[in-house]
Amino acid sequence: MAFTFTVSKQTVFGDERVTHGVLTADGTAGSVATGLDNIVSVAHAPKSMTSGVKYAINKLESGTAAAGTLAVTGCTSGDVFYITLFGS
Repeated sequence: MAFTFTVSKQTVFGDERVTHGVLTADGTAGSVATGLDNIVSVAHAPKSMTSGVKYAINKLESGTAAAGTLAVTGCTSGDVFYITLFGS
């Protein structure tokens, strides 16, 4: 298994692409490809969350740079988040 990111909508806000979706965790750390070339910022809201989380934009959970990737750490398997990403 792997973390999953299900895109529910894509749009444009000014000069940035925006992707809305639902991220589901299957462990305590993981990353997802977002479809963006470069992430500028992330906004989130918990749907079902048991602990606090940390996000790293344009990185894998190991800290390695990976353009367009969102890493999530400190979560619990089964946590679900609403995610909005801004980028290009």
